[in-house]
Amino acid sequence: MVAVLERSTDTVPVRRVASWCLEGLRLWRRYPLRLFLLSLAPMVLEALLQLVPLVGVALSKVFPLLLSIGVLQGLVDAVSSGRLRWSSPLRLWQHSYRWRALGLALLCGPLVFGLQQLGVAAIYGWPAVDAILLGHVAAHPEFANRTFSCLLILPGVPVAIGLGLAPMFVMFRNATPWQAMQRSLTTMLRSPAAFSMYAGIQLLLTAGMLLVPFGLLLLLPLLPWMTACWYVIWTDLGRTADKS
Repeated sequence: MVAVLERSTDTVPVRRVASWCLEGLRLWRRYPLRLFLLSLAPMVLEALLQLVPLVGVALSKVFPLLLSIGVLQGLVDAVSSGRLRWSSPLRLWQHSYRWRALGLALLCGPLVFGLQQLGVAAIYGWPAVDAILLGHVAAHPEFANRTFSCLLILPGVPVAIGLGLAPMFVMFRNATPWQAMQRSLTTMLRSPAAFSMYAGIQLLLTAGMLLVPFGLLLLLPLLPWMTACWYVIWTDLGRTADKS
């Protein structure tokens, strides 16, 4: 049973970040291939949804996030049962928080994507909007480069990390989507050094992989590790709260 984060007035030491990262790797090693493949499911769904005319891009920023929450729930269940189910991404709908999870996806997905879109639009103008928001990537081959990928993806990383605990508050604290987002940010602001360090690690890894050939493919192994890290962070903060 995952620890429940009630409150924590203590600042998390920066040294705990190394523990989060290492424990995340150890947790992933329990289910190496299965967690990797399950973590790919949201990416595959996102790519498929973007093929839908007109509304595909909008849908691709919501429903893949729901699958990601399902994978996280599956990992939580696996820690107690010892079995990570292939059906984890879809088992979300069996839980009472399913509609709140949908509300969270409707808020977080478009928020992160909107900030990414605003960034490239500010630099490249309407062509970037046409390529990314309207899905006409093939019409803009000038964006098929590493610089554009970095400018598009990297601004979303710290925002996504800031909201990274929100699914946990929805799943285990009965928070509304808006409350979950607020509590995620508040929790991290209590320990700014630790979470800034964690965000910096994620940014450096993401940037480093985007800047090498086939970098987008190299990013894929980060997905299961990130999922495992969020579980580790939540349980670690829960233990801190229990001691306070």
